[in-house]
Amino acid sequence: MKRWLVLGFLALAVGCSGAPVREEAVTAAPGERLVDLKAASYSFTPAHLSVPADRPVVIRIRTEDTLIPHSFILESPGGNIIVRQSLTKGGETLVRLAPLPAGTYVFYCDKSFLGSSHRMKGMEGKLEALPEK
Repeated sequence: MKRWLVLGFLALAVGCSGAPVREEAVTAAPGERLVDLKAASYSFTPAHLSVPADRPVVIRIRTEDTLIPHSFILESPGGNIIVRQSLTKGGETLVRLAPLPAGTYVFYCDKSFLGSSHRMKGMEGKLEALPEK
């Protein structure tokens, strides 16, 4: 009986250990600009991003919530959706953007809970693509 108990605990310990996770620093490719954004319960921080117009951009979004699903939607100045991306719960999501023309773009989370959208609760912001001087 003791042998089965020991073998059971050993199997449990081995089964619970996974492959080691390698955390690597995310770097932008040559010519890309890396911008950090944090997604929390009902907010994006910072709520205003500035990026160079006509250059590729990578947005690294860190999500603190591990239970609540979030998304990142980016709309053009005309209201067309450019990006729709689900965010990794409690982790990072990379969003690569093609060069954007100069202008002000809106980003937000389109998820909702009990009829109230995260955007209505303040989970939105602006991305400004500025011409380089």
